[in-house]
This record gives sequence, C-alpha cells and structure tokens, in this order.
Amino acid sequence: MASNKPTVAVGAGYDYARPNARIFPRQRAWQESWELSVNVNWAFLDFGRTKAQVAEAAAAATATRERLAEFDSVVSADVRQRMLDLDSSLAVVRAASDAVRSATDARRVVGDRFTAGVATSTDVIVAQVAMLENELTRTRALASVRLAEARLHRALGRQ
Repeated sequence: MASNKPTVAVGAGYDYARPNARIFPRQRAWQESWELSVNVNWAFLDFGRTKAQVAEAAAAATATRERLAEFDSVVSADVRQRMLDLDSSLAVVRAASDAVRSATDARRVVGDRFTAGVATSTDVIVAQVAMLENELTRTRALASVRLAEARLHRALGRQ
C-alpha cells in the first residue's frame, strides 16, 4: 500500500566467487566484490490513493463485522424459533395424551353400556374409532417433537 511518508531501505552485499560476475572482464580467479545501497522512496503526489485504500480497508472491515452480526442474529432467531417449535410440539403431545385418556375412558363406558344392553354396536365402534384417531394424533405429535428436536440440534450446530 502506498504511504504519504517517505520510506528508507538500506542494503548490503558481499560476493566472493570464481569467476565473479561483477568484475569485467571475467577471469578464472577467486575475486571479491561488495555493494552498499540506500534507497529512499517518497510518493509526493499519490492523488489520494492512500486515503482511498485506507477507506476501502475500513469499509471492508465494517462490512465484515456487519455480516457477522447479521449471521449471529439470524442464528439466534432460528434457535429461538426452534425452541418455540419444540415447546409447541410438547404441548400438543400433552393435549393428545389427555385426549387418548379421555377416549379410552369413553370407550370403556360405551363398552359397559353395550354389555348392559343400553348402547348399540355402532356406539362401540364410534368410540373405538375416536380412541384410535386420538392415538394417531398423539403419535403424529410425538413425531413432531422428534422433528422439532432434530431441527433444534441442527440450529445449534449439533448433528
């Protein structure tokens, strides 16, 4: 990167070779040579290039920080959403379990009534179907819990 301040470089070298490429005409003898250099470089007129490069680097750093902050907020929102999904699925399982218990009791009562001759076989079948539908709903809710757990683990970076 260009700078608005001068730079100074100092160099030195020593060579002992046969033939020595720095000595002319070349001879088949061991000869030594040395060099010393001082370089000064100062760009008086860089036409604002240095400031533009500094501004570009600062903007790139700011953009990277902003992208990182956005990524963090997206991940945080995703984790919160997955936790809410899991809580919701667990609530559905609790409600479905209560419905299964209720349907089981209703089927038992209808069975007792059928045995006593007060209910029809249709009533018994309807009660059994209701119990099976509630069990299916609970099974679906349990599968939903497992999916919600898997999605939460994925959002947290656990596989």
